[in-house]
Amino acid sequence: MLRTSIELAAVGVLVIVVLTLLGVVLYEGGKRQAPPKDALVVTQTQDFASLDPALAQTQEAWELEYATCAKLLNYPATGGYRGTRLEPEVASSLPHISRDRRTYTFDVSPGWRFSNGETVTARSFTRAFERARSADLVSPAGPYLREVVSWKARGRTLTIRLRVPAPDFTQRLALPYFCAVPAWAPNTQSDTLPSAGPFAIGRYRPGRSLVLRRNPYYHGPRRPKVQRIIYRFGAFASQIRLRLEHGEADYGVVTPSAFAALAQRFNGDRRHLLVVQQPIVAYLALNTERPLFKNNPWLRRAINYGINRPALVRLFGPRGAVPSDEYLPPGFPGYEARHIYPVGAPDLAKARALAQGHLRGAHAAFLACGTQDCAERAIVVADALKKIGLHVRIDTSPGQLTLAGVRGTAFDIADVITRPDYGDPYGLVDKLLDGRVIRAVGNSNISYYASPQVNRAIDAAQQLAGVARDRAYGRLGIQVARTDAPLAAYAVLNARVFVSTRVGCITYQPVYGLDLAGACV
Repeated sequence: MLRTSIELAAVGVLVIVVLTLLGVVLYEGGKRQAPPKDALVVTQTQDFASLDPALAQTQEAWELEYATCAKLLNYPATGGYRGTRLEPEVASSLPHISRDRRTYTFDVSPGWRFSNGETVTARSFTRAFERARSADLVSPAGPYLREVVSWKARGRTLTIRLRVPAPDFTQRLALPYFCAVPAWAPNTQSDTLPSAGPFAIGRYRPGRSLVLRRNPYYHGPRRPKVQRIIYRFGAFASQIRLRLEHGEADYGVVTPSAFAALAQRFNGDRRHLLVVQQPIVAYLALNTERPLFKNNPWLRRAINYGINRPALVRLFGPRGAVPSDEYLPPGFPGYEARHIYPVGAPDLAKARALAQGHLRGAHAAFLACGTQDCAERAIVVADALKKIGLHVRIDTSPGQLTLAGVRGTAFDIADVITRPDYGDPYGLVDKLLDGRVIRAVGNSNISYYASPQVNRAIDAAQQLAGVARDRAYGRLGIQVARTDAPLAAYAVLNARVFVSTRVGCITYQPVYGLDLAGACV
């Protein structure tokens, strides 16, 4: 298996080299095109899976939605701690909350309009709720409305009633899923819905390009500095780097090796090269519904002891990540620095002792995404687990995360990188560990871990407030990792951002990423 993995890796490296050379040749041989003076140009390898706010899940999609969405509450376009403090956006103020903490009342400010001229009303938000719960749309937003019993829109007044208190409910409403949408928005995916934020979709050619234009009716506090935001899809990784270096594109995600080269060239340039700590956790999801890991916490803990976290971290490139074994990232509410498993060298003796007698055939299917980075991490994991007696077969798929989210997919281990949807421990613990969010498709609980005791502990933590609530979630995550171990967290990632020298001002919003609407050229 190791020899086969090495051969596959060698072939993968050869393919990358060929594609890189091809990208350089195509780039050098083609005609260079200067970006329009009134536009910010973003270059990406792949198109978005969807432009529908109810289906936005990736970091790139959230940056897009931050430029186009208008919500009841939102995070300000500023960096650092201030960027994590919720503010009213379309709502005239923060909600009025009843004494029993189960009724939220908002007043929608007048003057807000969609890019097609329609007025934004309270109904624009109840329609977003309806779409989130639509069985046809299958939005990942559904679980965030679990406590909601009813909602009512009357003119500019919106009333939402909950079954039980949810201390983080206002933060959930600031998710891109709950953007204002027209009352006629369908219960099916729509990539051209009008938006009420600073920008709106102007022209979309799937797989090729996307143009966002200023919303002519937007008069909110965020003042766009460019007329257009242009996305260009289909570039090789090598082309993205070259386009950024030569100022033909302004922003794009580059590979770790490309970022290292850029960091060397632009060393000390903090206007165009940023490294920002993120609450992004990388972990191995161990499928507890499959025979290998079902009712087998010994083997799941053995994997936590046996994986080589520093080796995995190195694959993210310079300053790309730090090793971790905890479900909550450092600095997050509820986080406590209590390492249960080794974040340095693996403890193979402990791992072998736990695995003995619990290998159940000693074969595991590893579901990895189709990129070279994913393949390299899978090989490192397979090599480590072979040392404790577990033989790993690596299956790659470009739609790995989508497949892993379909209940019943035949995999034992999946490499998943996730971030909390907002700055509250519920947003991470719930999506990873609550068995009640498991459904047929679109799962965020990729380990399919379901424990009635843990579900009750989540409910109990939700009834608390302040520091006591945060600590309850922190202790719960540590306890689950120590005993049941449905996940093997191995790294916390940094955001590495490079923009072209054409860009004069940028803001990295700590919740949503680069503020595209606020960039100037």
